[in-house]
Amino acid sequence: MSPTDTVSVVLSGHQVLVTIGTPCTMSAVGSTETYQAKVRGEADFIAMAAFDAGLIAFDDPADDISSMRWVGGEQAGQPATLAEIETRYGSQLRANLGIRRIDPNLLMPSQTVTDIAACLPHDLENGGLRRLAGIRYDDVRGSALRDMYGLFQDEPLLGPSLQSQLFAYGALGALAGLPTPLSELVSNPYGFRVAAATAFAGMDALGQWLRPDAPPPPEGKPRDRFAVQLASSLGSHGPALVSTMLAPAYSLSRTLKNPALRDSLRSDDPGYLRVPQTPMTAVGACASSLVALCDIAPQLLFDYPGFQRPKMVLLTAADASLQPRFGLLDAFGGGALMTSEKLDAINAAHGPDEQRAVSDSLAPFDVDANGTVVGNAGSGLLITTLDFALRHFLDITSIIVGWGQSGEAGGKAHFAGVGFGGENAMVHALDMAHKAHGYGVADFEYLVAHATGTRTNSKSDLTTASAGRTGAALRQGFSGPLPPMFVGTPKALGDGHTMGETGLKAISQALQYVLGRLAPGVPTLRQLDPELESTAAAFTLQKAPLQGHLDSGALCATQGFGGYNGAVALRSANPAALARYEIDPQVLAAYLERWPQLRKERERRERAFRRGPRLALTMVERHRWHGEE
Repeated sequence: MSPTDTVSVVLSGHQVLVTIGTPCTMSAVGSTETYQAKVRGEADFIAMAAFDAGLIAFDDPADDISSMRWVGGEQAGQPATLAEIETRYGSQLRANLGIRRIDPNLLMPSQTVTDIAACLPHDLENGGLRRLAGIRYDDVRGSALRDMYGLFQDEPLLGPSLQSQLFAYGALGALAGLPTPLSELVSNPYGFRVAAATAFAGMDALGQWLRPDAPPPPEGKPRDRFAVQLASSLGSHGPALVSTMLAPAYSLSRTLKNPALRDSLRSDDPGYLRVPQTPMTAVGACASSLVALCDIAPQLLFDYPGFQRPKMVLLTAADASLQPRFGLLDAFGGGALMTSEKLDAINAAHGPDEQRAVSDSLAPFDVDANGTVVGNAGSGLLITTLDFALRHFLDITSIIVGWGQSGEAGGKAHFAGVGFGGENAMVHALDMAHKAHGYGVADFEYLVAHATGTRTNSKSDLTTASAGRTGAALRQGFSGPLPPMFVGTPKALGDGHTMGETGLKAISQALQYVLGRLAPGVPTLRQLDPELESTAAAFTLQKAPLQGHLDSGALCATQGFGGYNGAVALRSANPAALARYEIDPQVLAAYLERWPQLRKERERRERAFRRGPRLALTMVERHRWHGEE
């Protein structure tokens, strides 16, 4: 069946959504560059890990292969080599990233459910992420954002929560994909919106609250400034912080003394002031980020008299659910989590050469799948319309051809993967891909599975995906058996289950596939769970990474507590794919001529900023809308 035979309407460029650049992420494995190096199995993975840990700096971060120098210590400023990093810090760096055991001293006194988690690596949960992002007190105090320095105090009780730091790093880091300052692409900030997702509030801040009449805590820290702590404990604080950092900067005290400063907020569009639209925060359990995408996508496309649709959206998600002191793990219960006791029992049934390390303990689709591992993470990705991207020469990395969300019967009353009806989300996404874009169910060959690491979820992952594909094929009149679909999951590479962020991490890996890069398979897979054999026949599961190509499709599907489900369908952006839409021929020709160079420049720019110092602050200073400075 030819896709073009099924299209009844040809969409115009402003009716098609695309991704710009690649997501910026931070998780237990590390930053974007570190994670992708691990997927590809490259030797410079250890250098990227050392950069995350603050041990080395790159002489020219933009170069694919750059010389390095030590940071701090007796050899500060001296050249560093991969061999030296490996010899001096290799074991330590690997021990402090990915899925690993928790220091017992960090657990709550009553916490006995598990001692395995996927925390951020190295020192990133204890000041290191603020260093990488450039949002320490002194960084901000000496920057163009100096009027906002009060939001970035170094005192943990008063500074941004870990969740807010993850939002700032991932969301603002996504702006590295833009060749032109955001403030020039979208001259009126009201044309920009942050769409955010989270499953939990800023729990590290919440855990520090003190009653006004409470005595000082045992650590002797001063009483909280309640209003500040309240703000940073809200799940909406991180998205608001991102939006505020990009908005024109004004000090309330200065503006009260000089009200005329507010005149610079006037825009060329009479009546509208130069401020971004309010951040949208979606809470949909572990499907949060895909639910957020489903909610914001229509706003980019909606046409209604007087409606101001955003020209560009920054989709972002973050969760720091392990804070404070891993207390959340107790709510999961030992039955849902991987524990050392379970891992010991698994290994007791294996020979000496088949022992699983802690890093391999999250094992979706495997007979050893016996619990999930919770992790902290944050990501950001830019989304706009095809027309906007073409006219502004932005590197289009994929076409978003479908999205869908769904509740379900049976509800996930306790743990993901026990409800029914979640396939509606995938059917919805595939229906849209088919009716609006002409892509059939067989045009999507890579599934980034939810894959939490329990046998129940492994079964529901594949049965739901199979039911979704079968339902879509029935609606499309597809005849014959569907081709097997490749399955991958970033969780099994060491990130663990990143809760509300997990769908955006899935998109980041789906993008690698449709860009023709290596994308994760199921690296911890050894022996397929025999209960999956009949369902698994419709899929290809393998340990090795999967080689994508430039004319491919990928699906991401997530499941969450309480019956939240989300799905998104992506297709490769290539000249033939763009030509399917109604676009001004001159605009398209000009874009296609420059596209190869645009991609090279975007890749170099993302490397430069994400491997350079003070990522978030640098992006803000480059892309923010200016006020009365």
